[in-house]
Amino acid sequence: MIFYERFVPGLAIVSYLLGDEKTGEAVVIDPTRDVDVFIDYAREHDLHIRHIIETHIHADFVCGSRELKARLDDQPLIYCSSYGGADWDQSFADRQVKESDSIQMGDLKLEFRHVPGHTPEHLAVLLFDQSRSETSPWCMFTGDFLFVGDVGRPDLLGEEEKQKLARQLFDSLFDRLEGVPDYTEIFPAHGAGSLCGKAIGSRRSSTLGYERNFSEAFKQTSAEQWIDQLLEDMPLSPPYFKRMKQVNKEGAAIIGPKLPGLERWQADQIHQRVCEDCLILDVRSKEAFAAAHIPESINIPFGSNLPTWAGWVLPYDRPILLIVDDEVQVKEVVWHLLRVGFDDLQGYLEGGINSWETAGYPLGKLKTMSVHQLQEKLSQQNQLTVLDVRTDQEWNQGHIEGALHIHGGTLQERVGELEPEKPVAVICGSGYRASIASSFLKREGMKEVTNIIGGMSAWQAAELPVTTESN
Repeated sequence: MIFYERFVPGLAIVSYLLGDEKTGEAVVIDPTRDVDVFIDYAREHDLHIRHIIETHIHADFVCGSRELKARLDDQPLIYCSSYGGADWDQSFADRQVKESDSIQMGDLKLEFRHVPGHTPEHLAVLLFDQSRSETSPWCMFTGDFLFVGDVGRPDLLGEEEKQKLARQLFDSLFDRLEGVPDYTEIFPAHGAGSLCGKAIGSRRSSTLGYERNFSEAFKQTSAEQWIDQLLEDMPLSPPYFKRMKQVNKEGAAIIGPKLPGLERWQADQIHQRVCEDCLILDVRSKEAFAAAHIPESINIPFGSNLPTWAGWVLPYDRPILLIVDDEVQVKEVVWHLLRVGFDDLQGYLEGGINSWETAGYPLGKLKTMSVHQLQEKLSQQNQLTVLDVRTDQEWNQGHIEGALHIHGGTLQERVGELEPEKPVAVICGSGYRASIASSFLKREGMKEVTNIIGGMSAWQAAELPVTTESN
């Protein structure tokens, strides 16, 4: 068997390609939208992708099944779940499969198992290498049902559904896996960092027996206790998850071999608003953005977390223009955005911010402040709002007394809690999220916004006072 694992940092997506050497057939499980990696790998290993499997309707990224099928002249078949009813029917599927249905590729047999809980229609895929055993699976591709050290979260469909899904997840874990041997290797669709679980382990594979013995998720309690523990302290889910569910149910638009977003724009075109209603996304570092940026632009620094934060804070109904440090970054930024469904990418500023500066157009600046300067201002009883944009868990572990806590991803909904005329000092863990939040607040018309450099990491390293009490 030929086995290829493809990992996308940040969103922590894991896709798989399996090939049978005898027949030259291959299957791709949970592909991402940037499908060239699968096509190229198959070609290099003399494989033909004949099958594409979706374990479930993904919430955190746009699935690549339709894209992969289209790029291969519609030859592969797409397999999706037949469970869950009309709300979970992926109409683009060639085969809607149920429990015990299978795909045969030479000595490899892939058998489907219904494991609801993360979503109602969720499937796991058991792989049998029949040259070794016809009855015992070698491994299981678990999608978002079972992770290393964790299980898929059942709360993404709202309050009304989460108790029902949590109970289904309990049954899937303890009943529907009965008979699957301990030595079966498990390969999930996500690794650590994904928001599809609460505490996914850093390893990307395990065995079912190891998880049964050492994962918190497999600790034997009553169903009620298990559900209560699972749902406790569940992290916020980004609002774009709902959109991804709908896109992946209906099937995303086909990108094709020509990427959007690669067109070069001149500074005067952007200044004259040739791209009407365009949102300017500046992916330079927080330091570079603070020093000089195009007014009203949003800063999400380039890196693996860019797509997650784009999903948190950017609107989907506006075209996007990019400001980058280096034009070689453009293609990767475009893929980051396409993976979370930002398809209307118009291009990027040729020459970067320097071309804007030399054209003599207005520049915005973002104030920065060290933690020592912040402490001095607070000790002087300065009229300053300290806005902490970290997660609930981070906040509860220690924060600045008197700070206002608003998760950075919910700032758009709660910006009204801030006084527009009062200075705001924004703090996060290191300054990354604070730069995103600060750029948003400036765009909303806040008069005086400051990013605290180094964030709470620097504050605590300087041994400045923290509290764990709520305001």
